[in-house]
Amino acid sequence: MKKEKVHISFSEEYLSGMIFYPENGASEPFPIVCKCHGLIANDFVKEEPLAQRFAKEGIAYFIFHFTGFKESPGTTSIRTSLANLDRVISFMVDHPAINARQIGIYGVSLGGAIAICHTARDPRISSLAIQAPLFDFNFLVNYPEFSALYDGLTTTGLIKLPEKEDRAVLQREIQGNNPMDVIANISPRPLLIIAGAKDTFMPLEGIEQLYQQAKPPKEFITIQEADHNLTDKQARKETFKTITNFFQEIFIEQRYI
Repeated sequence: MKKEKVHISFSEEYLSGMIFYPENGASEPFPIVCKCHGLIANDFVKEEPLAQRFAKEGIAYFIFHFTGFKESPGTTSIRTSLANLDRVISFMVDHPAINARQIGIYGVSLGGAIAICHTARDPRISSLAIQAPLFDFNFLVNYPEFSALYDGLTTTGLIKLPEKEDRAVLQREIQGNNPMDVIANISPRPLLIIAGAKDTFMPLEGIEQLYQQAKPPKEFITIQEADHNLTDKQARKETFKTITNFFQEIFIEQRYI
């Protein structure tokens, strides 16, 4: 599996990312899946197990850090993250090794919400899979556990917010950018939603409600042993297999359209 470290220009800063390419005889340009991380952003090396699965199927995999996370400088916000993803999509569309007609997005937790909101208005994205998604941005503002994690990560410096960031600013930012309100606009592109039966952080009822707001083609899968962070090895393996199979099938179908 070949790796390419990239810095994508964004405003006066940059977005740090890594592309994993197949090396099993597959030829360019490759279909690609881009991951949108949640409040917890992995180091790139931790993404290799899923990248290996995609590579075996001839699919490239791209992970980047939103502004204000890990290696990407600057500060984060809902609007900044949406703009980050738009810039990343443009980068992939223009990349000579990537098939611009086969760009899939995989979003996790808060990254799932960002992925929904952007995909709803970006026709360049061909398919979307979301895992344990933040289903409603009002949940981010009003749910104590989520707010506590958000505040804790900010305090420890793991994420960087603007100096004047507060609840009022966050409330303004989510206006017109709420997954529950826009997920219907993903259709007619394929949508997969994955939830964990043991996820005590993101309520299953909320994710099910999000699914009900979506239009076909759509699929909902519950992984019985999965918690929010996929700490169970078998649940993680099952989740990765589900995600890989979803995109593999979609990309095969799209070759003949």
